[in-house]
Parts: sequence; C-alpha cells; structure tokens
Amino acid sequence: MEKGTGTTAGEALRSVFTELSGAGVPEARTEAEFILMHVLGAKRHELFLDAMRELTADEEKGLEEIVRRRIAREPSQFIFGEAWFRGLELKVTKDVLIPRPETELLVDEAVKVAGQLKGEIRLIDLCTGSGCIAVAAAKEIPGSLVYAADISAAALEVARENANRAGVADRVKFFQGDLFGAFSSELRGQVNMILSNPPYIAAAKIKTLEPEVKDFEPLWALSGGPDGLDFIKKIINEAWGFLVPGGVLLMEMGYGQANAVKGLAESSGAYENIEIIKDYWKIERILKAGRKA
Repeated sequence: MEKGTGTTAGEALRSVFTELSGAGVPEARTEAEFILMHVLGAKRHELFLDAMRELTADEEKGLEEIVRRRIAREPSQFIFGEAWFRGLELKVTKDVLIPRPETELLVDEAVKVAGQLKGEIRLIDLCTGSGCIAVAAAKEIPGSLVYAADISAAALEVARENANRAGVADRVKFFQGDLFGAFSSELRGQVNMILSNPPYIAAAKIKTLEPEVKDFEPLWALSGGPDGLDFIKKIINEAWGFLVPGGVLLMEMGYGQANAVKGLAESSGAYENIEIIKDYWKIERILKAGRKA
C-alpha cells in the first residue's frame, strides 16, 4: 500500500476550495468536491466520512495538476473528459459543447410528444455535437430512430462513441453536413420531430462570456452570427419540409431571443400551436412549433 503524504482528504478539499475561490472559479465549493471525488475515486459523502484519509503521492501530484488547469479556467468536464446529461455519462472533448441542464428540457418535451404517437418515431437532431440530445432521445423513446447531423467530423466521432456507450448505436444514425444539407431528400416529409440546440450567441457577445466558454469551447458551436439568429432562421425556414403534417420542431434559443424566434415561426406560415417554454430558471428557452397539416 502506497504511503500517505500526510495531507488528508479534508485538508485537500479546503485547500482546493481556497485556491479555486481565489482564482474566481464559479461555484468553487462544488468544483472542489467534484475534483476530489475524481482524484480519490470517492462519492461525495465519502469525502466527509473519510476526511482523515491521507492522499498518496500520486494522488497529490494529480490533484495539483488538475487544480492548475482549473485555475486556468479549463472546464472540469474537459479535464476529466466526461459530462452528465439526463443520467448518461458522456464523453466530451474540446470539439464539442459541454451539455447544459437547460438542454435536457428539449428531451423532456420530445418524450412528451412521443407519448402521443404510435408506431415508429423518427427524429432529427441538428448540430448534435456530443450527441447528448440524440442519444438521450433514443434511450428514452423506445423504438425511435434518430438522424443526427453535425458539420464537424471530430464532433461526430465523439457522438458515435456516446451512442455506443449508451447502447443505442443501432438506432442513431450520424451524418456530416450543414444543417439539413446532411440528409437525403428521401427524409423529407418523414420525420415526427426535429430537435436542435444550434449556435445562438450573437458574435459580439462571445468575448463577454466566462473564460470556461469563450476560451475552451468550440467557437463555431457558439456563434449564431451578428444577432445570434442565423442558424435559427435557417432551421425554422427548412424544418417544415422534413416534418410530417403535425410534426413538431423543438429548438433551444438564447436569453432575450424568444420574441424574435416566435415571430420567425409565425411569419413563416408553416407552423401552428407555437409556444415558448421556459427553463429551470424561468428563462424563455425553447421554441415548440407544430407543422401545419
């Protein structure tokens, strides 16, 4: 058994919290616990139940390196190469966005819509990135078939691995291309739902984001053009052509974009039952629109 260094888990937790907090890392306490859990291979409650357990030399060295990277504002998810989404442990790299809690609402709504349908359910996931939406939808909607697209080959590699990890690789098909350009025309008019978390941040706002986002996450997956609506406009204008009559478009949007996005859906003349769904923080976050029959 490797000899301890004299530094206990409790002392290490306090030290990491102090360093992260001093560097301005958000939610430093939660981050410190998350880091120690990974380094020690422990669950959260074990950090406190076994607070006197001494770190080994390798653990202490590994901890120092992780803290150094986190103080430089590299996200913990990239440091450890994993993120959680609807109970799924997903692989993440700097080629994809880190899945956010608000994006889980897209899958929530998709599951609700699917509950009203019969037979095989076909879905499209645009800008799939890590594949979090596509994989979770396939996992939670029995018998569904998901067509997931991204312009990035590197992102698709990550998404394929996540589909394999979740055991749904046989029901998620991946395509490389720009939005609907990734798909064959044979898919037109055949899809029950279209889901998307597209780039929607106005280009000028990118530099104001937290360092974890603007310095580490892929810019092409964040920027939605001058007003943040470039991709959203394209999706609204083209989605109806792939949906069956009554099919549903579910799309995430940014803070303050709800009126513009709803207006785009209404002015297209292709949708009905248009609504905006709020996220956990009461921010208008998701467009839900049905294709007119």
